[in-house]
Amino acid sequence: MTNKEKTIGILGGGQLGMMLADAAKNLGFKTNIYSPDYLSPALNYSTDQTIAEFDDKKNLTKFLESVDYITIEFENIPSDTINFIAKSNKLFPPSDAIKISQDRLKEKDFCRENKIATNRYINVLNAGDLSDWNYDKKSVMKTRQLGYDGKGQKIISSKREAKEAFNKFGQVPCIMEEFIDFKLEASTISVRDTYGNTYTYPPAENFHKNHILDTSNVPASINMKTENTLKDISTKMITNLDYIGVLAVEFFVLKDNTILVNEIAPRVHNSGHWTLDGSEVSQFEQHIRAISQLKILTPKLIYKTKMLNLIGDDINIWKNKNNSNNEKIYIYGKTDIKKGRKMGHVNFLEDLE
Repeated sequence: MTNKEKTIGILGGGQLGMMLADAAKNLGFKTNIYSPDYLSPALNYSTDQTIAEFDDKKNLTKFLESVDYITIEFENIPSDTINFIAKSNKLFPPSDAIKISQDRLKEKDFCRENKIATNRYINVLNAGDLSDWNYDKKSVMKTRQLGYDGKGQKIISSKREAKEAFNKFGQVPCIMEEFIDFKLEASTISVRDTYGNTYTYPPAENFHKNHILDTSNVPASINMKTENTLKDISTKMITNLDYIGVLAVEFFVLKDNTILVNEIAPRVHNSGHWTLDGSEVSQFEQHIRAISQLKILTPKLIYKTKMLNLIGDDINIWKNKNNSNNEKIYIYGKTDIKKGRKMGHVNFLEDLE
């Protein structure tokens, strides 16, 4: 069977699904986007579309039968849905890795079990657990699930503030972490295929605004030793997870160059959008290759790249501009402009010295 006769199913219809569908098309695959939202931007890029809720077993079954491989474009898909799809043996990355990344406690425990450095933390299931934490230093309380772009987290300076935050979060399971005064934030995009080959792109240096990624710069302003350590940790994580596809790992680099893992994402990632232009092969192509049993590639860095997110009204500055040799503009085609919503991105390119 050729690629043209095979279909990749993608759960989720946002911009990541859109760029995955485009990469799949370029490799000769058909795609079927599964999304509850008929206005999802990815639907315009896919061969087929399934508009249904994630708990709709009837439509999930039809979807399963219509595709050869299944992947996700965001991790917060109901666990019942993940379990249902995992039985087909078509799901990549594996369900265990998705479940770990859906829960901040499981992420931290995975790091601890695999001797990968992360910041101190405790599990918070009830108000009584808050007595087990030392409040002498600044901390962060986070909901264990459904948190992204700064949602579901609060800086904590006292036990009273911790109780208030826990109540505000609805007393759902949380974790308390030590606040990290980092030198810089970095992330890696790693990929592993069904043959056990792994590749990690050069780390990106990330800057956030209002808890949302603002820019990613590659190469990062780190020395070679730090870069190699970030890549080694990423390789260890993707291997120990028995992972197939792209895995993003976010790190804190401290002033003394200590490296701590912050969190992981089991999918293509915003901080890897630079690979669309700065690398010979994008994270999206690598992910499609890995999950469809093709071998991943070992691309070279071809440009210094700064990726700028277009958040909310930022889109109005760029939507009518044209690409140039050193500015590549990506507009996601979302219908409503909302504060804090990712509407597009721009890659600024510079020649390598």
